[in-house]
Amino acid sequence: MLKIHHLGMSRSDRSIWLAEELGLQYELVTHTRNAETFRSPQSLWDVSPMGKAPVIEDKGQTIPESGAIVEYLLENYGEGRLRPAKGTPAYIDYLHWMHAAESTLMTPIFINMLSVMTASDAPGLKAFCDGEFITVFTYMNNILGERDYIAGDFSGADIMVAFPLMMLESPLFAQAGDETGKAFLPYPAIQAYLNRLRARPAWSKAEAIFKA
Repeated sequence: MLKIHHLGMSRSDRSIWLAEELGLQYELVTHTRNAETFRSPQSLWDVSPMGKAPVIEDKGQTIPESGAIVEYLLENYGEGRLRPAKGTPAYIDYLHWMHAAESTLMTPIFINMLSVMTASDAPGLKAFCDGEFITVFTYMNNILGERDYIAGDFSGADIMVAFPLMMLESPLFAQAGDETGKAFLPYPAIQAYLNRLRARPAWSKAEAIFKA
């Protein structure tokens, strides 16, 4: 049986959500971070050579990295679901956002998160993040003003993109003075998109699991 290793506040949320979207049977193994260092426990190092989540075990293989896991699960269990047909414009959009989620989109969000967690007040970092947010979110808002999901129909790309967007809304990473859940007020199409994602039954089931 598919085994999903879950670590709180990690990208393993994506693996659980996708498994629920596909209706897969799986075993969930939950690991707890070290309270002092915030790092992974030894139990996760025993599975992953870098001690990181997400990681899954399936058919005698160990697969790390959330993007690779999304692709693996869709290739092996998707049966054509949640991924546009190859050779179509939608597939190019899908590839774009599958990779942009962990690069163009995640980079300023991750820097912003570290700045908040370390109480950093570096003007250069703030200027970089603010500029990137305007560029990326304006582009996304324009796209999502014309369609419900990032690559057309709901797909694995939405599961990839949702994680950094929802992370930015988290009270743990909000800038001082920000109101929780208000990060996308200037971008109504993105906010409506997140509302659609959170209304999906599989998201609700997954959220209950990884927040338990």
